[in-house]
Amino acid sequence: MLNSRVRFAWFAFLCACQTASSSLPSPAAHASSVPSDGSSSPAIADASIEVVEAGRAERDTIGPHEAVMLPGRNVWWALARYEDDHRLIAGLHGQCGGPSYACGSWIDAGTERGFMVCPTGNEHCTSDMGPPSWDESFALMDQDLELSIKIAQKKVDGGFDREGSVLVGFSRGGWAAIDLVRRHPGRWPYLILIEADVTINKAYLDASKVRAVAMVAAELGTELPGEKKSVDQMKAANYPAELFIMQKTWLLYSTNIDEIMRNALDFVLAH
Repeated sequence: MLNSRVRFAWFAFLCACQTASSSLPSPAAHASSVPSDGSSSPAIADASIEVVEAGRAERDTIGPHEAVMLPGRNVWWALARYEDDHRLIAGLHGQCGGPSYACGSWIDAGTERGFMVCPTGNEHCTSDMGPPSWDESFALMDQDLELSIKIAQKKVDGGFDREGSVLVGFSRGGWAAIDLVRRHPGRWPYLILIEADVTINKAYLDASKVRAVAMVAAELGTELPGEKKSVDQMKAANYPAELFIMQKTWLLYSTNIDEIMRNALDFVLAH
């Protein structure tokens, strides 16, 4: 138990350090979509591309905001940047890292494509003062996610549209996401899994009515080989899947996670 708590505390410390460093501008940072064929020439996105679309009305502020979801737990949410965008982008964080990290780290990419909603887990890592975590079943995580969406929906004038929704899962949140798409076929047509070497294939995703999946892995982490294998198999079966690499990091987000998530979101939403 002691070793487990020490490990969780060390992970939480690293999360805090990486979050702080991620807020610094990095002109050299680029997002890469690494071809699953193992080639060494990944397509590099130009991080200097202007993402604001001409002619579309923008909101003055997007947030983020928080509202009480359950005693001691909040829902984290942010408005879509464009007033004519009503897509829902929901996120489930992992162990020992809450919504402000798992979702807030790529708030620009997310809000450029829709409303972001991310519930807080039911537990804390190492102590009551530690970062949010999960120890409940996927069925209960599903209920918590729907509750957070219902609460956020009431905070938004005109609400948001569940059609064409994106579900993003980080680590344990990714394992939960795979369970949720099967529980509710068609509810989550677009899926992004981050640092989650889950067992998925074309048959599973077709049955879940998922149209496309993006997998994101840390270059130095343990999840990359399995994610690459899954993406290769799905591509071989002519299923729209792509792998995105967070370079020079393990488990935690790379400093260019916003650009990586722009590419991942654009990939799934193109299908």
